[in-house]
Amino acid sequence: MAKGLGFALIGFFLVVVGIGAYLLGKSGISVKVAVPSPTAVATLPTPTPLAEDETAAIKKAILSKLNLDELQVTVTVGTIKGALAKGTVGGSGGGGYFLAAKTLEGWIIVYDGQSTPSCAQIAPYNFPADMVPECMDANNNLITR
Repeated sequence: MAKGLGFALIGFFLVVVGIGAYLLGKSGISVKVAVPSPTAVATLPTPTPLAEDETAAIKKAILSKLNLDELQVTVTVGTIKGALAKGTVGGSGGGGYFLAAKTLEGWIIVYDGQSTPSCAQIAPYNFPADMVPECMDANNNLITR
């Protein structure tokens, strides 16, 4: 009799599940599975050289131009804006500042000294006014930029 009772319970369970499935289908309830839409693959930017690498290259350019080594002077790169830089050079013989620009060949020193650069020196590189607020024109007139 236990066997018969087990079969009866299984049969009853199947009938209940069948009726539930039938009623669920009749009620208009549907089960929707959310599928995430594909997202665009992020494009990583091309790595740019580290500021430390740029600073070292700028220091090398000013030391080469002045024909000095790093034991003779202190070179400080104060500002780097893209392909333009401004800094100072100091040593026992005095000091000054420099303007540098990065070209296809690397960093070059556009101006170095203690006075105001000429407008002709800075014009080809488009130094912004906040880096070079003044320059001297061809007639030696001070130009505020």
